[in-house]
Amino acid sequence: MGRPARFTKTGLIDAATTLSARLGPARVTVAGIAREAGAPVGSVYHRYPSQGALLAEVWLAAAERFQSAALALVAKARNEDDAVECALVTPRFVRSDHATAVVLMTHRRDDFLSPGIPKEYRDRAAKLAADMRTGLATAAARLLPSDPRGREKLAVALIGIPLGAVRIFLPQAVPPPEIDATIAAAVRAALKAP
Repeated sequence: MGRPARFTKTGLIDAATTLSARLGPARVTVAGIAREAGAPVGSVYHRYPSQGALLAEVWLAAAERFQSAALALVAKARNEDDAVECALVTPRFVRSDHATAVVLMTHRRDDFLSPGIPKEYRDRAAKLAADMRTGLATAAARLLPSDPRGREKLAVALIGIPLGAVRIFLPQAVPPPEIDATIAAAVRAALKAP
């Protein structure tokens, strides 16, 4: 039986996430990731074919983690209070994992998904976008059934408002818990707007 891997993909993603949050993805290098993880450079290349593939994995892991939590609540949302809880996923996520939130909420997807990365990464990103569109459309039909602009209102309420509120604090700080009440009030107003 072989020894367990000392340097895992998860550990390398964590190190690359930390560096990306601190420096921005354009300044992250394989040598820097290896240093942050306490791993030899060869261990990085053993697990990822390129720096671009690892950076794509950083963004995708962050987006999948956030979206999984968000869509689980969106799927259960039945009323305005539930919609507010969906919107509050964003500030709670930032407070629970600042570095991952900085990667996801202060950079563009294309900062991490470079043109030369394998197609599988682009396919995962496209699936995330499609799943979010579907989740919002289904929730809008349930929460705002007679509103022809229901999907757009829900997108503003659940994505635009909380993202705008937390980005004021990122990347240097986390939003204080008091911002949740502001987000909640804005979400309720957006859902009731004509």
